[in-house]
Amino acid sequence: METMRAGSPVWAVEHPVDEYVRVCREITMLQAHAADLLGQIDRDWSFEVAGYLTSTAFVRDTTGVSGAEARRRVLEARGLTRHDVLRNAYTSAEIDRPRVSMLLHAAGVSPDLFARDESVLVNTIAGLSIADARRVVEYWCQAADKEAAVTNERHLIDRRRLSISTTYGGMVRLDGDLDPESGQVVLTAIRSLVEPTQLDPTDPRSLPQRRADALVDLCNDHLEHGDTPVLGGVRPHLTLVVSSDVLATGVPGQPCELDGTVVTPATAQRIACDATVTKIDDRMSVGRASRTVPPHLRPCGSSNITKIVYKGASAGKNPQNDTRVFSAE
Repeated sequence: METMRAGSPVWAVEHPVDEYVRVCREITMLQAHAADLLGQIDRDWSFEVAGYLTSTAFVRDTTGVSGAEARRRVLEARGLTRHDVLRNAYTSAEIDRPRVSMLLHAAGVSPDLFARDESVLVNTIAGLSIADARRVVEYWCQAADKEAAVTNERHLIDRRRLSISTTYGGMVRLDGDLDPESGQVVLTAIRSLVEPTQLDPTDPRSLPQRRADALVDLCNDHLEHGDTPVLGGVRPHLTLVVSSDVLATGVPGQPCELDGTVVTPATAQRIACDATVTKIDDRMSVGRASRTVPPHLRPCGSSNITKIVYKGASAGKNPQNDTRVFSAE
């Protein structure tokens, strides 16, 4: 297999655009060649000569990839040995690895129908964008095996998850997966708030920042106007416990916590503008959610602690443009 231009030294002068396209094509051809070699190793049990019990262990240890990636490569190599049209298209870089993965998945749905339609599928998705190629393969899978399509849909739904954690420094990290339907609901809602035509052209925020702000806006709207459950006589809210001196002067160093997370005085002052404020002391007061000062704040003096309850974030898109001022009484 040729991976370099015949008769051309590797240092030949070449326009970066042409060189990039050529190198990407050669990478695909090398990946196909590697998969072909791995298929031979797996078929002939050649990994035993190297001292390994499985081809997956061989790939993992010799390439340094994770066990999951090693397993994926072995399955890919095995699949390619059973589909000559697909393997040849991969070897000639007519299709790349992501498209190979799509087609191997389709082959698993209905091997007989895939053998019948293999050439058509390969030729069709070779000229499509990755998104359109995925659509074609998904429609084919649905037509090939309706029961498998339903099972796959349930599998995707069962994989849904969302992890939310507070990192060091108070930042909150989100990580998750949604099934296609739920994902489109979230994407549509967020896109409605970051549509470029609706934004101020002088807005300095990046697109990821606008998405983050859109998510917060959606949560704010739910807390303010949504049908949220009432627990203990109150609706869901956040609680800021802060020193009155911090609110008055903005000087750091005294209690300033939002639901247990330390925030800056500027954040506390901004929150206080749109919140319900309750002064905490050692006496019982009716209507207060908490009757005592948190233990770790007691050394600061309870008469100097203020509890502020509000339903959502008021940081906004450009906090530096917020001209509101909180005056402590």
